[in-house]
Amino acid sequence: MSRARNKAIHIASSHLLTSGATIAAILMFVGLGSQVLPPAFGVARLPADSTLAVALLLNIALILFGWRRSKDLKAALEAYEQAERQAERNANTDPMTGLANRSELVRTLGEALQAKRTGVLLLLDLDHFKRVNDLHGHLAGDHVLKTVAEALIHAAPKGACCARIGGDEFAVLLDGESNRAAEKVAETILGCLAAPVFADGAQLQVSASIGLASTRKLSKEEDVLRQSDVALYAAKRAGRSQFAWFDRELERELTERLAMEEDMRFGIKAGEFVPFFQPLIDLATRDLVGFETLARWRSPKRGLLEAEQFMEIAESTGLIGPLTMTVIEQALKDARSWPANLKIAVNISPVQFRDPQLAEQIIKLLTETGFPASRLEIEITEASLLEDRTQVITIIQSLKNLGVSVSLDDFGTGYASLAQVNSLPVDRIKIDKSFIATIVKSEQTAAIVGTIASLGHTLNVPITAEGVESEQVRNALKQFGCSEAQGWLFGRAVSADSVRTFLGLRQPGDTAPDGKPQEDDGHRFTPRIRRSL
Repeated sequence: MSRARNKAIHIASSHLLTSGATIAAILMFVGLGSQVLPPAFGVARLPADSTLAVALLLNIALILFGWRRSKDLKAALEAYEQAERQAERNANTDPMTGLANRSELVRTLGEALQAKRTGVLLLLDLDHFKRVNDLHGHLAGDHVLKTVAEALIHAAPKGACCARIGGDEFAVLLDGESNRAAEKVAETILGCLAAPVFADGAQLQVSASIGLASTRKLSKEEDVLRQSDVALYAAKRAGRSQFAWFDRELERELTERLAMEEDMRFGIKAGEFVPFFQPLIDLATRDLVGFETLARWRSPKRGLLEAEQFMEIAESTGLIGPLTMTVIEQALKDARSWPANLKIAVNISPVQFRDPQLAEQIIKLLTETGFPASRLEIEITEASLLEDRTQVITIIQSLKNLGVSVSLDDFGTGYASLAQVNSLPVDRIKIDKSFIATIVKSEQTAAIVGTIASLGHTLNVPITAEGVESEQVRNALKQFGCSEAQGWLFGRAVSADSVRTFLGLRQPGDTAPDGKPQEDDGHRFTPRIRRSL
C-alpha cells in the first residue's frame, strides 16, 4: 500500500474519532445546559453549581475545537483523495495528448482478453515524423501529435481506448468491433490525416501507417501488440499512408528480416562487408579510367550477397552509415596503390545525407588512408534531393572544396528537374541502365537518352552510361556523345584481388597480406577493355 494511501486512511480515522468526540460533547452540552443555563419559558431551575458552569464552558470549547478539527480533517482528506485521483490519471494518461498511455492500453487490453471479448487493435505510426521536428521545430511536432490524437478520438467509437504509446506511435483498441468496423475506423483516421496541418504559419502534411490485429484466439497482451506491429511493418513496406492486417506469412518474413538485421550488425563489425569493383571505361578509346565501388556481403551463413539483397534493410535500420563507411575505407586502402590515373566512384545513400557530419566522415577516411581526394568520386541519386536540400548542397560543396568530384547517379528515374540539376554542383551525370538496355530497340528510349546527353553538353557536364552489354549499345552511346560507360560488356564487379591481377600488380596464386591464398571470385574482365596504364 502506498504511503499516500496510508496517510489518507490515517486522516479518515482521525476524522471519524474527532466527529465521535464532537457528538459526545454536544450530548453532554445538552445535559449540562439544562442545569446551568437560565430558566426558559417560565420553568424554574435549581441554582447553578459553579463547577457545572465551568464544565459547560469547557464542553462548549470542546465542541468548537472538535467542529474546527473535523472540518480541517475533512478538507485534508478530500485533498488527499483528489491528489490520489490525479496521480492515477497521470499514471494512465499521456500528458501531451490527453490520451491513455501504454500502461493503460495494456491494462485495458488485458481485461478484454481475460473476459474473452473479441476486438481489434490498431497500431498507428506517423510517416517521416522526424522531418517535422527537424524542419519546423518541436512545437510544430507537438501540434501534429495533438492533431493525431483528435483524429483518433473523432474516428473511434465511444468506449474505445485511444492511446499514445510512444513518441509518434498511437493505438486504438476496439472492444467487440468487427473487422469491417475496424477497417472503417482506420480509413477515417487516414482520411483525417490527409488534410494539411497548420502550425505557426507552416503547412505540414502528415500521413500514417496502420497495422491491425484481431484479439481472437489470443490470450496475451504482448501477442496482440506483436501481431499489430508486424502488420504495421507491412503497411509501411507497401508504401505507407495505408493500413494492413496481420498474417502468418508476414510474421515469418519479419522474423527472417530481424535475423538478417542481426547478422548484418555482426557482419559490419567482423568486416564481412567488402568492396567489389566494376570497370569504368572511356567509350572512345576503351581505356580503363576507373572503377565503381559496389558493396558485397561475404556472409559465412548466407554466402556472397549483392547490395540489392541487403541495402533496403541497411537504410531502414540505420546500418547504412557504418556499412558504407566500412566499404569505402577498404576500397580506398585497396585502390591507393593502383595507378594514379584510375579514379574510384562510391555510392552514398540518400539516407546518409541526413547526417550533417557526412562530409567530415569521408574526409577523415581520405586522411587516414592517404588516398588522394582528386581520385575519389561520390555518386548521389536524385532521391537525395528529397532530403534537406540546403544540407545536401553544403555536404557536397565541402567535399568538392577538398577536390572530391560528385556525380548524379541513376538520372532519369527520380525527381530531379532541369532547374535542380543546374543548381547542383555535380561534375558528371550517369544515365540509369533501365534506359540503356532498350536504347537500340525503342525510339522513345533513344530520344530520352539523347535529351539527357544534350542536357549534359549544355551544362558542360560529362555523361556516363550504365548497363552497357553489347557493342551495338556502345556505338549508339558514342554517337550521342556519352564519354564513359560501364556494364557487362566490359566486365562485372570483381574483388580487389582480381583487379590487382588484371592490372599486373599481383599474379594469380599470390597470397594476401595475411598469408592466405586469394579467393577467385569467378569473374574476369573482358578483352574489350584496355588497361591504359
